[in-house]
Amino acid sequence: MNTNILNFKTMKINYLTLNLMKTTKFFIGAFFCLTLITSCSDDDDNPAPVLEEELITNVTLTFVNNDDPLDIVTMASVAPDGQDGASTELVSGTFTSGETYALTLALTNESEDPAEDVLNDDIIPEADEHFFVYAVNGINLTLSRDDDDVDASDSEKLGLNTTWVAGAASTGNVQIILVHEPEGADDSDEFGSVTGGSEDINITFSNVEIQ
Repeated sequence: MNTNILNFKTMKINYLTLNLMKTTKFFIGAFFCLTLITSCSDDDDNPAPVLEEELITNVTLTFVNNDDPLDIVTMASVAPDGQDGASTELVSGTFTSGETYALTLALTNESEDPAEDVLNDDIIPEADEHFFVYAVNGINLTLSRDDDDVDASDSEKLGLNTTWVAGAASTGNVQIILVHEPEGADDSDEFGSVTGGSEDINITFSNVEIQ
């Protein structure tokens, strides 16, 4: 065979082999870049973590007169599907003007068997992630957060142990809110206020009376 022809064929094969290697490297590089872009895109599309709220079906506020243990006011809320669903609120008893009451809270999840004590099992152990806010409208009630109250978000008092004073005869509403992971909490006005966070409960009891 002619030596020139043989050399030409060899050069052609080398050329094709070189181009094949370059093409292969190109596709491998392109595939790697596509994989990296897709991975980054998936990371960007991941939703922000959702705050895990407590499931609370039953909330009971029990006010007991410091000087008369038989003088009791009870406010109860029942929400079988949790506080985001339908609920029923009941108020039993009336406050006595000029008297001081200690509040006891009970928050449970009755959908569990046995019922879960949400207050003692979840809220108190994670007090730094919770804060109770109270409000009154039309009724002459004032409150203070007790010295032995539990430390909560921002080292403020949780609002678990509180004392209430009934003023002049009146009728109005009492509101209780439990905030989960507030961005900021302030107990300087005793009733409490927050910024950010989500609500585990937000309940308003109507037609509460002081006589």
